[in-house]
Amino acid sequence: MVGQGSCSVRGLIARAGVKIAVVFGLGAIAACNGTRPTGPSERPNVLLITVETLRADHVGSYGYRRNTTPNLDRLAAQGARFENTLAQAPFTLPSIASLMTGRTPPGHGVRNHPAILAPELETLAERFRAAGYQTAAMTRHTWLRRKSGLDQGFDEYHNNKFSAGLDARSLSLAAVDWLDARDPERPFFLWLHFLDPHLPYTPSYPYSALFREEHADEPRVQHLRSMVEREHDTFEPTPYADIPGGPYYDLVFPHYPDNEALLDLAFWRRSRGSIFFGGKRYSADTVSELRELYDGAITYTDDNLARIMKSLADLGVETSTVVAVTGDHGEAFGEHGLYFTHDFALYDEVLRVPLVLRYPDSIPPGTEVSQQVRLMDLAPTLLELADVELGPLEQSDAVSLVPLVKGGTLPFLNAFAESAPRRSMFPEHERVYFDGNRGKWRMLRTERWKLIRIPHPDGDLYELYDLVSDPGETQNLFHELPGEAGKLVPLLESWMQQDPARDLDNSAEEDAELEGLDPAAVQQLRTLGYIQ
Repeated sequence: MVGQGSCSVRGLIARAGVKIAVVFGLGAIAACNGTRPTGPSERPNVLLITVETLRADHVGSYGYRRNTTPNLDRLAAQGARFENTLAQAPFTLPSIASLMTGRTPPGHGVRNHPAILAPELETLAERFRAAGYQTAAMTRHTWLRRKSGLDQGFDEYHNNKFSAGLDARSLSLAAVDWLDARDPERPFFLWLHFLDPHLPYTPSYPYSALFREEHADEPRVQHLRSMVEREHDTFEPTPYADIPGGPYYDLVFPHYPDNEALLDLAFWRRSRGSIFFGGKRYSADTVSELRELYDGAITYTDDNLARIMKSLADLGVETSTVVAVTGDHGEAFGEHGLYFTHDFALYDEVLRVPLVLRYPDSIPPGTEVSQQVRLMDLAPTLLELADVELGPLEQSDAVSLVPLVKGGTLPFLNAFAESAPRRSMFPEHERVYFDGNRGKWRMLRTERWKLIRIPHPDGDLYELYDLVSDPGETQNLFHELPGEAGKLVPLLESWMQQDPARDLDNSAEEDAELEGLDPAAVQQLRTLGYIQ
């Protein structure tokens, strides 16, 4: 156990600028004497922001053709940007549980919606609270309710489902109020989870028309575009960040009156399952228009990110706060036969998320990390940056990424992930063949290859992709490259064999839990597409 007034050998070597190789896992940390801060007031604050359904390739600094995220891009320029970050599940609750515990879903036991994180598993928030931090969380998602167990370690845990959660303005204003009212003598750990880029993609005007060329000449659209494109070094939200959001299709129909997918979603002309799983193949133009709305929701969220960053500067804690911004998973827009959903596959469009870290005292501006990392690695990374001991997280599956932002190295980090199980309310999904954990897809992603295993009654199906020559994962090479497949299958099978619940079926209990949700939660889940 590393004491609060001590430091890890790895941390000392990384700070000395020496490149090292760190073993997989966190057990090789020794106590040593050092000069790191010893009291809570001397430690940095930590602000963790997760954005629902944010795929990396729709972020400006990740090469996207649209300027969707000027403030996140500015934050990345001031710190570190991780090019290849993989979520451990393509849906919210298990993905966030991995982030908070440093474990893959088999390790933390949160395998579906709904589920409960076991109280004996220590979380990131619990580590910060044990170190004297004031801790608070603000979410808008039913699956992140207190009953999920993710409230462990938080002094305050707010889960307000106002406007079905699709209102970045209310969340950012609540965060600013909390920052203003906090105890300035103690460091804080604040987690914010924005929901706005999630289905139904209904940002308010002018965000709803921001990327619609037919409306480019409208004065408010022109004004917002000019403010998004402006060059400046500080964080300033536009006046439009104050516009409330909400899951209201009448916010977007004036600009997309004939979009078939929007009409299907808004008026329930087809079941959600038939929409999600390609019962009807939407045209490229139809899908492109929904991408425009998705991008508008991302920009609305990014505009409200600026409000929070400005608050840190106004309070004089900008340089003493570690800021981390990431997504919980991505979103599919017709790739691999999935439309406007994410839970049920393991391709990069639903697993690859942005990850940006800023801490002026420790992370050089403009740092670019190309090595593959995992979302679960963020937990030990934030603790090391804040000089907080890892405690039980030393025994987790994750590693601190601090060496990578300080010019050091790490061995390559294989990424494992699993999909959602079959859900009875979506019988249209034909590529999950068993109930419970047994039917889940599993994945291994290495530096070059991705292997996906799909359980099937006639024998497991496998997909193998060369991510260098085929980043869109369109050509299954499993049978063409038996040698490469033969190396990867045992690695994936070894990970699965460590899971004692790999064949467990809790579907009946999970369905019963859904029936017990309160009306506000049911309404939100219906709006977000989780319930038919």
